[in-house]
Amino acid sequence: MSPGKKVLNLAFAPVVIGIAVAGTYLLINSKKPKPSREVRVAVPMVSVVETAPGNATPVVSTYGNVQSYYETRIAGQVAGKLVSVSAGFDPGLAVKAGEVLAKIEDADYKAAVAERQSELAAARQTLADEEARSRIAAEDWQASGRALDTAPDFTLRKPQLAAAQAAVSAAEQAVDKAMLDLARTEVRAPFDAIVQTRTASPGNVVAVGEELGTLVSRDKAEVRLPLTPDQVASLDLPVAFIGSGGQPITAVLRSPARPGVEWKAEIRRTEASIDSKNQVLYVIGEIADPFDNPEAFLPVGTFVTAELPGRVMKNVHTLPQTSLVNDAYVWVLGPDDGLLRQPVERLSSTAGEFIARIADPVAEYPLEVVSRPLASFRDGMQVRRTAGEEPGQSQSHGN
Repeated sequence: MSPGKKVLNLAFAPVVIGIAVAGTYLLINSKKPKPSREVRVAVPMVSVVETAPGNATPVVSTYGNVQSYYETRIAGQVAGKLVSVSAGFDPGLAVKAGEVLAKIEDADYKAAVAERQSELAAARQTLADEEARSRIAAEDWQASGRALDTAPDFTLRKPQLAAAQAAVSAAEQAVDKAMLDLARTEVRAPFDAIVQTRTASPGNVVAVGEELGTLVSRDKAEVRLPLTPDQVASLDLPVAFIGSGGQPITAVLRSPARPGVEWKAEIRRTEASIDSKNQVLYVIGEIADPFDNPEAFLPVGTFVTAELPGRVMKNVHTLPQTSLVNDAYVWVLGPDDGLLRQPVERLSSTAGEFIARIADPVAEYPLEVVSRPLASFRDGMQVRRTAGEEPGQSQSHGN
């Protein structure tokens, strides 16, 4: 490059730089400032339930296993060979009171009846002879001119007559015993029952008292339910053993083995002692006809949960469990939909609900209790109701 051109370039360089700086300044200043955004505070939406003081019945929950009311071991009362077993004497089948379950060979017992009847006839003959001799002895004593009341008992054959009368009585009892043994060769059901087990088979030779099977009562079953001291305090239990009796409590039973099925148990008895290991008191519930309904069959041994109605509480509130915070308070809405902390005393709890007492309401009744409070709630915080809920139209919660 020639020296002249270098001088020219050096002369125009500041001008170019100045023009560039001026253009940049103009571009920057020509941009419009961004409008500032208004910061919006999120207002939580809540669903509320209305509540006012009223009466409520707490529900006491417990559990137990179904037991048979009667469970009888069937055994032979006489010995002998089993000649037949009833087709109805099978596990799971129902039998009626008095139904023959098995038969023992009865030939020996029939012979025993005949023998005892023969002995009875002989004893009665002997008694007739003694009565005749006693009468003749009395007539002879009087014929001799002596008063009958002066005759010795032996002369009038009174001891012999008493012995003959006793022999007849013993022979009659022996006949009754022989006939009873004969009747016992037929083993019968003592009550309406369900056969639980059977060990008897035709041809077995059984001894007296040998087990042939077991039966459980058909008309009712039992359930033994434990109650804690707090649960006992909330119930009006029938105490039959001291005569107070009281009205039975109807418990509702459910079993995970039969979803959707319920049974009723009448609580009529309270045990007289407390379990020393866990300090619970047991009550006994009676379940009527546990086997009759095929849709609600309740086998012995079934695990069940039980719900018992407690003593009625007055001036209390029934609220959803989800509304309770720290087991101490709930949130309610004030007149301007601001949150107010409401202290409560929880008295009883059930699945999904609890019963509480409110001593000093922070707003006028009915209170609008937030059903699902957030951990971020604070006193005075503004909230919005769930769409569709207006003041005075909140979902009511029963008391």
